[in-house]
Amino acid sequence: MQREWRTEWIKVRYRKVGLLLMAFLMLIFLWVSWALSRNTKEEMADGYRMIFLQLPMIHTILAPTMLAMLASRLCDAEVKGDTLKLLCTLEHKGRLFDMKLLMGACYLALFVFAEVGILFIQGAIYHFQRPLEPVQILFFVLQIYLVSFAIFLLQVVLSFFFENQILPLAIGLLGSFVGLFSWFFANGIGKLVLIWAYYSQLCFVAFDWEKETRVITYYNKPFDVFSFALLIVLLVAGYVIGKSLFLRKEI
Repeated sequence: MQREWRTEWIKVRYRKVGLLLMAFLMLIFLWVSWALSRNTKEEMADGYRMIFLQLPMIHTILAPTMLAMLASRLCDAEVKGDTLKLLCTLEHKGRLFDMKLLMGACYLALFVFAEVGILFIQGAIYHFQRPLEPVQILFFVLQIYLVSFAIFLLQVVLSFFFENQILPLAIGLLGSFVGLFSWFFANGIGKLVLIWAYYSQLCFVAFDWEKETRVITYYNKPFDVFSFALLIVLLVAGYVIGKSLFLRKEI
């Protein structure tokens, strides 16, 4: 496994994956900063809750496209370079699939860790009064990381099966629109089967808007354990099905 990991790292060193993630991270930071700057002093006191509501919304719009690009960058060397057959003679075919997922999982972990850093940076800049609760960070990491990894898994399978990477990227863009509209869907089976909808489904912060005073009040809502468990089931099923399809793929 160490040899395969070293091989994957050599292949992605010049794919500029880090620059891709840094660009999206900077965009998220600027978006959150802009959203915070439009709030009143009273609303800013509960800034952490606002960010925990804003970030899943931002991820719904940006993450599917970013993850489609990430999967494409990690897989197109084999697909476009037509080296998949050669690599599968040197290592087990299933191991190659696992290495792509592991590489993406590591990049996603660094990305989410950096987003947690954004929380502390914004808190230091705007001096939020309500303290940051550790359980909120835990829920946020579970929500963003697992939903993003599930989407990344889907995009890896698509990237391996389509030589032209435009189609997987188009599906990523479509996922952004589906995820955005899912915030306005009523809870139901239809929402639970759309993987892009889980950013909204697992959001643990909501708000009330007073029409007369025009004041927004943020509050915690119970973490959706059922949706979280269903997401884990979808992840496991997606991995088993995706790997099975990849193993059956003719190269």
